[in-house]
Amino acid sequence: MRVRAGVGVMVSATLAFGLLSGCVELHAARLHVVSAPTSPPAAVSHRPSSAPTVALVRWRGPVEQLFVHPLVLRPELAFTDDSLGRGFADYFVTVHEFRRILDQLWRNGWTLVDPRRVATGDVRVPRGRKPLVLQEDDANYYAYFAGRGLPSRLVLDQGGSVAAEYDELDGPVIKDDDVVPMVGEMVAAHPEFSADGAKGLLAVTGYEGLFGEHDLNDPAARDRVKALVRTLRATGWVIASHTYGHIDLGRDSLAVLARDTARWKALTADLLGPVDILVYPFGARPSAAGRRLLRDAGFTVQYDIDTRPWRAVVDGVVVMSRRHVDGYAFDNPAQMAPFFSVSSVRDPRRPPG
Repeated sequence: MRVRAGVGVMVSATLAFGLLSGCVELHAARLHVVSAPTSPPAAVSHRPSSAPTVALVRWRGPVEQLFVHPLVLRPELAFTDDSLGRGFADYFVTVHEFRRILDQLWRNGWTLVDPRRVATGDVRVPRGRKPLVLQEDDANYYAYFAGRGLPSRLVLDQGGSVAAEYDELDGPVIKDDDVVPMVGEMVAAHPEFSADGAKGLLAVTGYEGLFGEHDLNDPAARDRVKALVRTLRATGWVIASHTYGHIDLGRDSLAVLARDTARWKALTADLLGPVDILVYPFGARPSAAGRRLLRDAGFTVQYDIDTRPWRAVVDGVVVMSRRHVDGYAFDNPAQMAPFFSVSSVRDPRRPPG
């Protein structure tokens, strides 16, 4: 096990019919390009990646879906009294909180399922358990994370597992303290927490690269992304588009949608391979014409935001809902109660609501 530390997780939130909140102000620095280390630092150990087979039964009801953002390891650096710090407090959770959330999800009978199975209506879970799709938005590890106690990128450790790299004063350090490795550990400890090998969905933009690799003109960085993606897919993670520029699909013109989609595909085509899921930034719904434009670009599954689980087929697109888990959600503990107790997961270092 690698060294562990503090706290962290992020989400943007919007109600399908009304509240539009999210990481709007956190995406101001889209033109920043930073260089990444050429190779990950050494790590200490390798987590088990396989689990015993669990007998599954068909689920025919609605499926809940939750999303977070990359985790906050050091709240004292993230939750400062400025606009960025308040944004982190509103839209992120900490490592401490996410670890407790995962434990309560398992104890409360939830099992991770593949979003593609949910889209097709072919969901299976261990008998007596309930399906859940877990998602991470903005798995890009933006430049504005620097110095704020969040990961700088996803890497493969020496054992081939996905881990998070943190920039410390004495150099990069690899830890298990982020969404992907923590979910992997939970599934390894509790095989019934995953059905059909599912882990979750990672939604990525493109304007600052992918997974923390900001300079994709560097062949070494491209090779690292390809190796990372192979491992993510092989271990149960699904990758989705979050648009290239984290644009507002509800306000931007069709020309902007088309240009943004072309840029995302040009960047990711040989790095991610085919991607047919798109997650609406800010939860902002496109128009019917925008939805069809995205469908024709190959995004036949699209994600909205709501406080209830639903799935609909419109114009040949499967549209599904998901809930945000963040500081705003913590202010509504009743909505989170089916999943976890806000009072028992809340990090004492989080600013008061």
